[in-house]
Amino acid sequence: MTHRTKTILINVVIWVTIFMMPILFMGIDHTFSMPNMIRSMIMTLVLLITFYTNYLWLVPKHFLEGKRSVYWTVNIILVVVLSLAVHAWFEWGSKPTDVDIINPVVPNKSVWMHIFQVLHNMFNIAVVVGIATSIRLSLKWVESEKAREETKMALREAELENIRYQVNPHFMLNTLNNIYALCAFDQSKAQTAIMELSKLMRHVLYDNQQPFICLKDELEFIDNYINLMKLRLSGEVDIVKCFDVPNPNNVYVAPLIIISLVENAFKHGVSPVNKSFIHIHIHESEGQLICQIENSYYPKSEKDHSGHGIGLEQVQRRLDLSYPDRYEWEKGVDEKTNTYKSKITLYDTQLHHH
Repeated sequence: MTHRTKTILINVVIWVTIFMMPILFMGIDHTFSMPNMIRSMIMTLVLLITFYTNYLWLVPKHFLEGKRSVYWTVNIILVVVLSLAVHAWFEWGSKPTDVDIINPVVPNKSVWMHIFQVLHNMFNIAVVVGIATSIRLSLKWVESEKAREETKMALREAELENIRYQVNPHFMLNTLNNIYALCAFDQSKAQTAIMELSKLMRHVLYDNQQPFICLKDELEFIDNYINLMKLRLSGEVDIVKCFDVPNPNNVYVAPLIIISLVENAFKHGVSPVNKSFIHIHIHESEGQLICQIENSYYPKSEKDHSGHGIGLEQVQRRLDLSYPDRYEWEKGVDEKTNTYKSKITLYDTQLHHH
């Protein structure tokens, strides 16, 4: 059943119920008759006409289109004419009924009494005009908000796609630079590195094209990258990795965020002459994913142009787009220990369980 069909059925049920109310109440005593029922329901019919005249025509075709003068003119005429017509029907247009015999209409009503009854009718009809207008404007606002959110989502996806296309070549360039350096002193390791690189490329080019991918695949990708980096490092570099996640794990995360932090750690945390360390701890529990990385800090000189320095900027932007207001990122250099620390906490991984 479509949304439109459901809406029509709901309206039919509501108005049929309203029309049936006089029958339900009049059935309690012995005053029920067809003229009585018609007389009791005439105001309901007038309200129905007023409601749908505004809901289906005046509000969408005139009020929302900026033709406010037509909307107000027609409604004023509608309220006045229908109020007078209802009053005339009750006072002079209907035949006497059992109710009139028991409670006859007071003869010679004053002019003020007639005016009061007409104003009372006008108030009731005007209230229905306001209700119909409010409902239609609310629906229009909901539709506008939905369209705005869809546009916002499309723009966000487009920006994420653009960032992804920037991250991929940046990451691949840095990896190729590492393999190039490896070829200079150990061809056997370089061949192994190329095999590892093929695994990384498969993930970068195919597996990460979705907004969110399985955490298991992302951790495997990070593990392959660390193994690749180890091939060109000496034993003086202390590399510790700990992936503390449930197994089996069906959590989904945005791809290529954590790897940028790992890549940054290898880029700035390793010295060719001094002792270095890189400690990586990734922990997932109860819908939260925590990635904590600490490394020795040896900043690159201005003459070092390896990479383009866009990794962390892209991490920040991807976090804003993929986890708006649902993440924390603490980062900075501890000058006392010459250590760079980065800790990202994602708070909504439960939303992406598959």
